[in-house]
Amino acid sequence: MANANGWGDGASNNNIGWGQGADNAIGWGSVYSVSEAGATDIVGTPAVDPNAQAFITAAAITDPTQQSAINQLVVDLKGYSIWTKFKALYPFVGGTNSQHAWNLKDTTTYKITWYGGVTSSANGILGNGTNGYGDTFLANNVMAQSNAHISVYSRTNYQGTVSDIASYSNQFGSFMYIRGGGNNFEGQVNAGTRVNVSNTDSRGLFLITRTSAISQTGQKNTTQYVTASVPTNHIASSFKLLRTGDASAEYSPRNLAFASIGDGLTDAEALNFYTAVQAFQTTIGRSIGTQTVSDADAQAFVTAADIQDQVEANAVNNLVIGLKADSLWTKFKALYPFVGGTAAQHKWNLKDPRDLDAAFRLVFNGGWTHSSTGALPNGTNAYADTKYIENVNGNLNSTHLSYYSRTNSNGTEVEIGARSSVTNVDYNLLEIRTSGTTYFLSNQSGFTSVSDANSQGFYITNRQASNDIDGWKNGSKLVNGTTVSTIRPNVNTMIGAMGTGSTPLYFSTKQTAFASIGDGLTDTEAANFYTRVQNFNTALARQV
Repeated sequence: MANANGWGDGASNNNIGWGQGADNAIGWGSVYSVSEAGATDIVGTPAVDPNAQAFITAAAITDPTQQSAINQLVVDLKGYSIWTKFKALYPFVGGTNSQHAWNLKDTTTYKITWYGGVTSSANGILGNGTNGYGDTFLANNVMAQSNAHISVYSRTNYQGTVSDIASYSNQFGSFMYIRGGGNNFEGQVNAGTRVNVSNTDSRGLFLITRTSAISQTGQKNTTQYVTASVPTNHIASSFKLLRTGDASAEYSPRNLAFASIGDGLTDAEALNFYTAVQAFQTTIGRSIGTQTVSDADAQAFVTAADIQDQVEANAVNNLVIGLKADSLWTKFKALYPFVGGTAAQHKWNLKDPRDLDAAFRLVFNGGWTHSSTGALPNGTNAYADTKYIENVNGNLNSTHLSYYSRTNSNGTEVEIGARSSVTNVDYNLLEIRTSGTTYFLSNQSGFTSVSDANSQGFYITNRQASNDIDGWKNGSKLVNGTTVSTIRPNVNTMIGAMGTGSTPLYFSTKQTAFASIGDGLTDTEAANFYTRVQNFNTALARQV
């Protein structure tokens, strides 16, 4: 697996395990299972693993894919002879807090109680970073002093000083925790010395394990390192998720997709554990790691942008497939999906993911904030240069710009566009003013505008012919101009401001979750384009 933090190469997300069963199940041997949607009993030959069935019934798991993944996970862990090592296994599958509370190892013990702001989804649990946590009621001293482990599977790259799993009771050196702060992954197992390593990406499976009195091992995915330490006394405090044990501090805002507590794992067992958990996450569509998708153009983008999240990679793949199915793909010169969460990932042009000006990849300037929901300019000096010049790269009477705004803000702001001079000529821009008006301009010197009180949504300014300018919002045509001039800007198009050839003007405060540049769209194409983009952002849980 491509590893951004430089710890070494891990395993691929594909072909994980020791054999393949029915329904593309990955793991040890052949496990044939047929499930009926809506039911909690898996039927088939041979019978489902009884531990898996107990969990599926208790947690009311009715989705066939999830049922199969749970069953295969149990089969894999038993096949690797590590099932007995665990006191608690929390797969966080089902989508609700009540379903995510159950212990897969034993549904009669260590059921989690959630407190504060913890939300659940198909991707697992999500802390709010302020008061949300879960109590496992599993005390540290249930495990032997020199024989214990903890693990979490994080889907969030967050570098704050927070704890994701911990048993702590004001006794330094007598607790276990996994923590990412100051670009570090650190933790300890009944020790006075922490395992600590530089780590710039807090996504993946993190494990701290101790199998002797003189050493403890830290592991991220398949990469291991060892720090010698001396064990200390146990404490009776129970393990908390998303919080520093019994200390009301360092609440985690991460999305956790798995957690475990139990006896120590050897190096070989820890690697097998990762293989089983990664296969489970891949089956239910939420793995973290180097992703492989079906469409070649989507794969080129996923590779260039280093998209590690399976949900994000699948969303990109489905977007490309959808645009091609609607015969829209060839219409675009640039597509900016702002997926991944960093400037290095947000800069890429999905249509041509090369790190070149000629490929119209973005160059960010000024104050931007990048996150999983998009890119947010500061409204004072932030802009992204597309390197696209309409007069050179575009088509005079067939052109469009689009922008997906997640912010309802006031003011004279340009979200995407260019103007050759400050004398209000040579426009190709989309300006959204929450003060009541949206301006759609496509190679014209005058304005085509419409009253618009809320600046959230997907906007398209579109020119289909010399006398046809359209303004679209969320799949509906808001305005159509028939008497328009034809003139094109000869300066770079900007996102987050208006390109002028010198200092950009009208800086935006709106967060964008998508933008595009390309040829003109018919009415049907514009409506279909909105549907595809909205589905893309919905898959990423950032739609408006």
